Amino acid sequence: MKIAIIGTGYVGLTLSALLARVGYKTYCIDVDKRKIDIIKKGKSHFYELGLDTLVKYGIDSGNLVPTLDYKEGLSDVDVVFLSVGTPSGPDGGFDLTYIFEAVEGAAKYVKEGVIFVQRSTVPVGTGKEAMKRIKKVNPKLKFTYLSSPEFLREGAAVLDSIVQDRIVIGGDDEDTKQIIFKIFEKIEFLAEDIISKNPEISMYANNNMFSNNHSEVEFYKKCMSTKLESAELIKVCSNTMLAMKISYANNIARICDKVDANITEVMDGVGMDRRINRSFLYAGIGFGGGCFPKDVKGLIRSLEEHEVDATLFKAVMQVNTEQVDFVVQKIKDMGTPKKSKVGVLGLSFKPGTSDMRVSPAGRLCKALVKDGYTVVGHDPQAIEEAEVEFPQERGLVYSEDVRDVFKDSEIVVVATDWPEFKELDFKSLSKLMKEKRMLDAR
Repeated sequence: MKIAIIGTGYVGLTLSALLARVGYKTYCIDVDKRKIDIIKKGKSHFYELGLDTLVKYGIDSGNLVPTLDYKEGLSDVDVVFLSVGTPSGPDGGFDLTYIFEAVEGAAKYVKEGVIFVQRSTVPVGTGKEAMKRIKKVNPKLKFTYLSSPEFLREGAAVLDSIVQDRIVIGGDDEDTKQIIFKIFEKIEFLAEDIISKNPEISMYANNNMFSNNHSEVEFYKKCMSTKLESAELIKVCSNTMLAMKISYANNIARICDKVDANITEVMDGVGMDRRINRSFLYAGIGFGGGCFPKDVKGLIRSLEEHEVDATLFKAVMQVNTEQVDFVVQKIKDMGTPKKSKVGVLGLSFKPGTSDMRVSPAGRLCKALVKDGYTVVGHDPQAIEEAEVEFPQERGLVYSEDVRDVFKDSEIVVVATDWPEFKELDFKSLSKLMKEKRMLDAR
């Protein structure tokens, strides 16, 4: 079986590398020459733990074929995974330009009986529209169109793609769904072998996410067959629920701040309820990245289009937007003088990734500069992307040297929970500061 993946972002490249690792001839297609050139050298064009090793294996084995050419990558494949970006549009809804360009371009070259699998996060109804566009380009083509949304976490994308907590496939053809389930099962069947041979991700091997003895029964307990529309909604609704938990914790953190309660203790107590659980009940600077903000706004837009009230989800976004302002006010309340220097530890939207899209830490840096502060930011992996998403300007610089964050600063804010920061010698670094103020905004 030959497989193509259109799109080489966090979802597409990770899946491409794993499919190549388990033996599939895999074509990863992108319109960005810079990305394809980097992949051809056996590297990922973004930071994700363990991915470089898998990409190199794919290139060296010949199983992974990066290409800019749709004809080369699509003319003889059995399955096409659609993993292109679906960013927010001007109206807050999903911009589906890339996914429609992908299916229309692919329709010109794919063979009879091809299976399209939509991995990108999209609003409900996208699959039906995509099928219409394929038929318009190639009226005689026989194909199946499925939706199988990904649920990976940036920073753990490789692990989450090896052992998925659930596999949802939506569509009408049950036999075709089984083909896709089998592809994912093959990856999970080799989970222990992949993890043991990739030292970068071996730290995750003991987190009980997979069994040492692969069980077909256990795998299929995680598989869910749905309507196409249901699968599309499941992904957006899942991310919105997680975003709600974050905004909930941040909103409660504000009352804790007023009454001298400990937000960690409060969320620990709430999370002990098995009906709720502790995951994502963490106060901090807010959520960011390429998924949560986009997906919540996309769901709001879908609800509005179908005349369904979206007040609850608008509140989730409002709390998240205001959280950076809350942190800025905390910095002021701690006595930090205007026009003074503020150090910011961590720039990416979460640890384990270089992704700066809608990063709360980046937004914090910009807000502080706007308020008259001078800001120096540091991140173990994200400085290059920070310069693209939140460019340096008068009053804002990024440094590879963590000491620059502390030198002559009135306050240092920990904005991203990188484990590397726990190893810092804060006692020595604090001696470089003008005032020894620290704010943990994680």
